[in-house]
Amino acid sequence: MSQPVPVFVTGIGVVCAGANDVGELRRQLAHPVGRFQIPTVFPVKHPSGELPAAQVVLPAGTDKPDLPRTHHLAFLAARQAVAGGPPPDAIVVGTTTGGIATTEAALEAGIVSPEAYRHHGLDTVALHLADAFAVRGPVLTVSTACSSATVALSIATKLLRAGLAKRVLAGGADCLSRLTFHGFRQLQLVAPEGCMPMDANRTGMTVGEGAGFLVLELGSDERPALAVLSGTGLSCDAHHATRPHPEGTGAALAMRRALADAGLEPAAIGYVNLHGTGTPDNDAAEARAVRQVFAEAQPPLSSTKGLTGHALAAAGGIEAVISILALRDGLLPANIGLTTLDETLDLSPLRVPMTAHVSAVLSNSFGFGGNNACVVFEKAPSPIPPAHGVERGRSPAGDAGVPALRIAAAACLTARGGLDETWAALLAGESPVGLVPDTAFAKAAPAAFVRRLRRLPRLMLALAQTVQSANGRTVPPGAIVAGTAWGPLAETQDFLRKLFESGDQFSSPMDFVGSVHNAPAGQIALLLGCQAPNLTCSAGQRSFGQALLCGSLEIASGADSALVVAAEAFEPKLSPLFEPALAASRLLSDGGAAFLLVPDDNAPGARLRWLGEAADGLVLLDRIIENTPYDAVMLAAPAGQEAKLEPIRSRLARTVSPERIVPYPDRLGQHASIAAAATAIAARAVAAGVLPLAAPPVSLARRRLLLVEIGPRSTVFEVFA
Repeated sequence: MSQPVPVFVTGIGVVCAGANDVGELRRQLAHPVGRFQIPTVFPVKHPSGELPAAQVVLPAGTDKPDLPRTHHLAFLAARQAVAGGPPPDAIVVGTTTGGIATTEAALEAGIVSPEAYRHHGLDTVALHLADAFAVRGPVLTVSTACSSATVALSIATKLLRAGLAKRVLAGGADCLSRLTFHGFRQLQLVAPEGCMPMDANRTGMTVGEGAGFLVLELGSDERPALAVLSGTGLSCDAHHATRPHPEGTGAALAMRRALADAGLEPAAIGYVNLHGTGTPDNDAAEARAVRQVFAEAQPPLSSTKGLTGHALAAAGGIEAVISILALRDGLLPANIGLTTLDETLDLSPLRVPMTAHVSAVLSNSFGFGGNNACVVFEKAPSPIPPAHGVERGRSPAGDAGVPALRIAAAACLTARGGLDETWAALLAGESPVGLVPDTAFAKAAPAAFVRRLRRLPRLMLALAQTVQSANGRTVPPGAIVAGTAWGPLAETQDFLRKLFESGDQFSSPMDFVGSVHNAPAGQIALLLGCQAPNLTCSAGQRSFGQALLCGSLEIASGADSALVVAAEAFEPKLSPLFEPALAASRLLSDGGAAFLLVPDDNAPGARLRWLGEAADGLVLLDRIIENTPYDAVMLAAPAGQEAKLEPIRSRLARTVSPERIVPYPDRLGQHASIAAAATAIAARAVAAGVLPLAAPPVSLARRRLLLVEIGPRSTVFEVFA
């Protein structure tokens, strides 16, 4: 096995049920006491909601009403991880709830001011941390259900190895909300007596909340290392929207990939922190996966969710901290809640905490859509080497460590139809702004497959199937990465509406399953039979740019291709509340685009390259355009960010004539994933030698376009032939 690039853990922080810091969690692991209770963070309006939850008791004065609960949890844990050390220059956050708890209250109260929903977006959690720690580089948000935090650790590791950061704050945070609590209740997955992982009488999970964060770096001379994050592994079951593969094949694949990334054999693992939710199917599938990987030589293992509950997107972050404590202190936690072992699992979880010296730990996280993520931690050497890969004292913004990729196929959907129809409309001087007609995507995927799906998954499936077919591929892509700012809004709206109307008694389990942000990407994996890494990025109007970055990182890490798709689906009630630009627009719009990206093999066609994301767009642009001439710049700024636009225009005008600085949202649409459609148009433009977004059209002698997105943070990428 090749020698992996070590990533050092230099800070940890945690908040979970019964523990508001790492020290309290350490004491709880040594002397576990169950702390499940009926939730009090939202009103329980019906006896069916009187089920135990793993609720955090926040320190006095930290739960401020102007900021959602997830944001508070994330900050408390992140502050611990960063304390005593230099600030991070990049952040990766995994979350599924974002500001949903605040949104629920506002929707039920009938509030129609977009200001009340300004913290709804999942990316607002990461942006809050970025502001608190003055982070200059990339700030990413990933949402892959209950594997989100561990996926965030994987992305952070790849950022470091690519030289795009020198210090990354990574982990996850989720709060208790009516959507998640009652959603799992409607699926009959919540245990009335509290979760009992691996128990013969287990009946379900205990929904929890919390946050867990790590500071990761390639080396440090400023703080000692607590552990080495030596390997990560991702996979997708491509089996079912909620149920794991019964044989645990996807989970076993993720474990093997993490071990291979770490350069370790299974025998090197001294402890396994199981995902272990306490649901019959999940525990059985994970047990089979563990037996496949470790055979008869099983290391000590346990699920800690009987203590912390299942904190959803935060679970992997909390359990990463637990894994590091196992390495640091030799404390292997007990499988809390286990009374009568399920002998059919053929596992031997720890019944009581155990003290043992271990040199490597494996932690598992699995989520809806068959998203599997595993991480390996090892003991750190002392002293650890100084940082390398990124010049000290210099922001990594603009120092792109990801390669240019060839666009093997591209597709887009606008009010005019697909890419051909949209291009023809632009050449004719006609507008493609509006809602995508059903006829444009209804036949792209098999009718039997999509008949129960709503608008966003259908849009994404149509885009994915179009690029897959256009390239003539008969094998699945090496990675699937989706971008969406708001996720499946129709499903979210209908679930909450029915819940409110019934006093929290009833709603649709299918709407809950469909409401998670990564549901469309999971459906793509099912359609294509793809067991490769399956990611969903959700960062407002930066969602496509972050999906492009993550797809590029997967290819840089060895994937032979990446299917990158980004889209938004208009929902009459929620879209104008969450996205003020839509409410102010003369024409409503939705749609998106998809790309099959492959390593640059010198074959004909357009290239696409992510160049950077940073808080200061001017600094970012200076580093990019000083040495590279562009024919034109395609520019976007969302509503409320116009003040940042003029300085950017002025800087660009020193390199590109004003008529070649082309704003594109007014020509293509105001939805959050419009950058994806703009990129598809840019790819067609560099091939044709003309950009029809301007009047008159701009000739492209160099066949090179720069795309700039201005917002809370600026993102830049280029398309060239």
